[in-house]
Amino acid sequence: MPNSLSVNLSHRLMTNLSNRRAIVFSFVLGLIIRFIPEILSYPYPIGFDTVFYAARIKSGLVWPHWTSVFSSWLLYAILIPLYKVTQVDPFLLLKLTAPVLYGLNTCGVYYFARKALNWSAKKALIAAFFFAFQLALLRISWDLYRNILGLAILLFALPFIPLQNTKSKKGFAWFVLLSILVVFSHELVSVVMFAVFWGVMGSHTRESGTLRLLKASFSILPASVIFLLSLFLRSSNGFEPLNLSKNVVINLEPRPAGLFFLVNYLNYSGSVQYPTYLDLVSTVLLFFAALYLLCLPLVFVGFFRDRILDGWTILLLLGSFNSLIMPIMALDFWDRWMFMLVYPFSLYAVNGIEKVLESHGDVVRPNLRCMKWLKLSRRMTLGILLSTLLLGSFSMTVSYGALSFPGTGLYLPSMYVNTVPLEDVKGTVEALEWLNRNLRNGSGVLVHLAFLSWTYLYLNNSNSVIFYYTRDVEGALKTALKHGSNPIYLIWWNKDIGWYSLSVPEDFISIFKSDRMSVLQYSMTQEAAGNE
Repeated sequence: MPNSLSVNLSHRLMTNLSNRRAIVFSFVLGLIIRFIPEILSYPYPIGFDTVFYAARIKSGLVWPHWTSVFSSWLLYAILIPLYKVTQVDPFLLLKLTAPVLYGLNTCGVYYFARKALNWSAKKALIAAFFFAFQLALLRISWDLYRNILGLAILLFALPFIPLQNTKSKKGFAWFVLLSILVVFSHELVSVVMFAVFWGVMGSHTRESGTLRLLKASFSILPASVIFLLSLFLRSSNGFEPLNLSKNVVINLEPRPAGLFFLVNYLNYSGSVQYPTYLDLVSTVLLFFAALYLLCLPLVFVGFFRDRILDGWTILLLLGSFNSLIMPIMALDFWDRWMFMLVYPFSLYAVNGIEKVLESHGDVVRPNLRCMKWLKLSRRMTLGILLSTLLLGSFSMTVSYGALSFPGTGLYLPSMYVNTVPLEDVKGTVEALEWLNRNLRNGSGVLVHLAFLSWTYLYLNNSNSVIFYYTRDVEGALKTALKHGSNPIYLIWWNKDIGWYSLSVPEDFISIFKSDRMSVLQYSMTQEAAGNE
């Protein structure tokens, strides 16, 4: 008996050690992969939202208002104190943050596969490796730091869902804590968590008594209260998550039924527009093909039923394609829902890889009846694997979009840009610094979405008013004139580079240039100023 006990303890110790090594390896794998584009782009930032994160870090505001306590502030609560202690450049801090978040996701996939799906260490490591090279994951990590932080926490939270894989009080407490952190990390990830949780609860109704279900439901109660309060405050305009400066005029787009999470894609004034329903359909389908067509055969072959993955996949598919079903009243951010499909799809695909490589026949077919026509051989599987690795490597090292089809370029751009090409970062900063030195009381600045976060960083003159726009520069000019701004400036390129499909109004003339960037002044205002 003592010998048997010592053997069991030794086996458990070795298993724990191997699990820890595998988790560390999967973390380091993600860390190294995501460091590559950050090193190649140094010292410039990459990612559209990255510039906003830098401005938020520099502002030092974790909670701009008391209502922000019920918003997704966790990333800022981590980075802002780090910035205050280290006084490192915000962009450098973000360059270090992105690889860490990426590594947390790759080791999170390993942990989820081991604990929630009960996969072997070898299979879970393959899942982490396959996952790390996916275009969709690279795209999320490019600038959606809050999103990828929330997903990392979610991967560690889901195995602790009560009634699923743990019955311990410790597991219950871990789920309560991690579910709260998910809510404080990102809104869409919170919706995923709630959908998965209640899907799991629903699947246990026949197996568990009412009392057990009620006790399990209490684990999600704190996170639910916080999330509902955030929805209430946002819907009642309790806080503005975008604006860091009180001297910015932002015209918010009206939403269907007054709900902030719905959008009319056929009458959309964002950075991407869809003139017709056919344009919307082609963009959504082409984007899905760019992200997942290569691995889709593996997904179909490896598909399996799981209480956690079922709800996860259904919700993400609904978010990805509901814009085609109800285009005038659809969930916002269809592209972000589609990005997040990489998590369940990667797990299905790795299961498909195992089925093909361990089969004794020439080909393997999916278990789904409607997909029996699909045949996957070992040669095809190895080809898909090699192509996935090459495509992921290509995307993280080459300075243009790996799969930027017409209409999808803004959704899947090169990793080596931010809101402007990297070669224009220096010119943008110098233009804003010049403008900051020359602004006077009553002046106005027309700022496109591409430059809004840059103004938060470099335009500190409180005497000016920023008029924000995405497409309608003429409308922004009219607003500035009604506001009585004088003079009125505009920041733009001094030659067409093919970005944003906008042209400068005729009444603006260039008064300062730095490389390809210019500060332009409204000429009518300049004439009026000269007559005074």
